[in-house]
Amino acid sequence: MMALSFPEPTFASDPLRLNESFRLLELTSYMRDIEGGGHVFAVQNGGTEELSLILHHLPQNDLAIALNLRPTAPPLLRLFSSDDREFSGQAGASERLQFTVPAGQVQSFFLAPLDAADSTPQLYLWTPDALFAYESSRQTFHSTLLLLLALLFLLAIGVAVMRRSRRAAYALVMAGGLMVLLSSLWMRDVLPGGESFEFLLVNRLDTIRIALAVGALMSVFAHLNLAVKQIINRNYWTRVIIFSDAALMAFAIFWIWQIYVPDFFGLLSVELSHIALAMTCTTALLGAVFVPDRRR
Repeated sequence: MMALSFPEPTFASDPLRLNESFRLLELTSYMRDIEGGGHVFAVQNGGTEELSLILHHLPQNDLAIALNLRPTAPPLLRLFSSDDREFSGQAGASERLQFTVPAGQVQSFFLAPLDAADSTPQLYLWTPDALFAYESSRQTFHSTLLLLLALLFLLAIGVAVMRRSRRAAYALVMAGGLMVLLSSLWMRDVLPGGESFEFLLVNRLDTIRIALAVGALMSVFAHLNLAVKQIINRNYWTRVIIFSDAALMAFAIFWIWQIYVPDFFGLLSVELSHIALAMTCTTALLGAVFVPDRRR
């Protein structure tokens, strides 16, 4: 696991004392609002070399963006230093901004307002190496989990065909929709950049909306099917649905929580809802794998 180092707490007006061993800091609590809009913070480079830093937004809540509850991209970051330098985020990468602090110097930085309300942004301060390590580990985790779910999905299809279970087919469609949703949420992390996957990335938000609708529809259908029909192994499917509902409830709670309190659990704030969604898929697929009934 990546080692993290945090400076000792300071007042918002005090400079953050950083050196070559620094890797990551939650910056929001160290910023100070100023009259007229914007925020300021100060950094002291206690090392002997120029310190390169990256200002970075939290990972986006893409489902909230797809449902028009959040803007499609974070506001472009603009930073002004006390030695009259200006740093701006790049087009297409508005969630980050790289800047430098000369060796042995203390510099103040002014962050321009990000929106009309001048709300306090949820920002993290990274070194380039630490951010690269974090993004690489995130990509590995997402890719591995999607691969395991895909293998489980193929196994569940084979079992459902052999046992000729209609209820397993319902579970497969629901899990398939949620897997597409999860894949769409992680698409930017998993897929490499380039023209080969440009079509998928451009249509990612539409895919999220469709996959969410399919997963929700099949979940409702499974509940209605269980309520109005006399089905084989009713107790078994009741347990499967209860466990799936618990995971879905956790997903909804974490997702809504992250909309209103973006930084409620630090860097894991977005990941918690995604993990709960993956648990929902896993529960539905395991229900299809271990289904004991056959279609009559």
